[in-house]
Amino acid sequence: MLTGSADATTGQALILPLVKDPFGVFVFSQSGKTYTLVLQPQDIPGETIVIKETTSPASVAAKPGEIERAASYQQAIKKMIQALAGEGLPEGLEEKKTWEEIRLWKGSRFALEHVLTGHSLVGEQYRLFNVSDAPVRVAEQEFYKKGVLAVSVRDLTVEPGRSTQVFVVKRNEGVR
Repeated sequence: MLTGSADATTGQALILPLVKDPFGVFVFSQSGKTYTLVLQPQDIPGETIVIKETTSPASVAAKPGEIERAASYQQAIKKMIQALAGEGLPEGLEEKKTWEEIRLWKGSRFALEHVLTGHSLVGEQYRLFNVSDAPVRVAEQEFYKKGVLAVSVRDLTVEPGRSTQVFVVKRNEGVR
C-alpha cells in the first residue's frame, strides 16, 4: 500500500503511496496523543504536514489548583466567578480568550469570550448585547442547563445598544 522511511531524531517521515486510493496513517506525538490522517495521493510536489499541539502534556489544569483547595464547594464557585470578573487569576487555572457567537434571543447577540478551566470546574464568560430598541430584562435562570452549577449576570437590565457580562460555572466533565 505504501513505502517510506522515518528519521527518529527529527521526527520526520517520508511516505510514498503505492496506490491511488486514499489511505490512513496514525501519528503518535511525544505527549502521547494520536492523530489520524487520511491522505489522498496526488501527482504534485511533496507536501509537509506540521501538527502543532495546543497544550503541553502536563496541563496546568491537570491537578487541583487554588480554587479546588477552597474551604467549600460554594467558596470554589464564588472564586471562579470572581476570577471571571477580572478579580485576579488563581493558580491552577488555564485561561483561553475566544469569540464564539451563539444564537440566543431575537434582538440580542451573545458570545463566549473567555474560558477558565480548572481541575474540577470550568468558568465561562459571555457578553450579551441588546441590539433591540427596548430594554431587555435578563433572568439568571435562563442560562441554567444540565451541568451548570452557578450563573451570575452583571446587569439584569440591559438598555438598547448596551451589553452585560454573563458568568457561568460548570462541572469539568473531563474529571472523573
